[in-house]
Amino acid sequence: MQEPEQLYRLFQETFYKYYEPLCKYAFTIVKEPHSCEDIVQEIFLRVWEKKQNLIGSEELTWYLYTAVRNNCLSFLDKKQKTVLGEFNGQEVIETPVERLSSSTREEIDFDTLLKTALDNLPPKCREVFVLSRVSNLTYKQISDSLGISIKTVENQMGKALKILRTYIRQKQGFLIIACIIFLFLTS
Repeated sequence: MQEPEQLYRLFQETFYKYYEPLCKYAFTIVKEPHSCEDIVQEIFLRVWEKKQNLIGSEELTWYLYTAVRNNCLSFLDKKQKTVLGEFNGQEVIETPVERLSSSTREEIDFDTLLKTALDNLPPKCREVFVLSRVSNLTYKQISDSLGISIKTVENQMGKALKILRTYIRQKQGFLIIACIIFLFLTS
């Protein structure tokens, strides 16, 4: 068990390291700066509450990004559930799926597919992939952050991309792979 001072210092380091990248990531989903900050702060509150288990853990990065994504989706879901009024004594509620355009539904399906694919990655591959593609860190920054060589980062990214391509090819076919490659090349 770690000392309270050490936990506080680790929490502070984690907060300063991840707060801004997590807010940027949340903004790509929610598109509301203040809501993004609230979501990320809520995640860090949970991290502090579970500090004994999470702080300093190898899975912390994955936990943070997954928690932010899930909270963003919950936020959007709650936002979309609006009561339209009463009709003959019954509440009429517009469900999220009814409000979504077909392109938005496809994006959600794609996001679900990508999340499932990411869940199938080995932990180290997943961590390197998330740091590179979501946090937009360079291979050098990732190697410094994780204490591994740049070559190891390159190998893990290659492995992650190969696994993701194979998984998505099996699930959605060639067109989706082309879209993913396009997204990665343009980001």
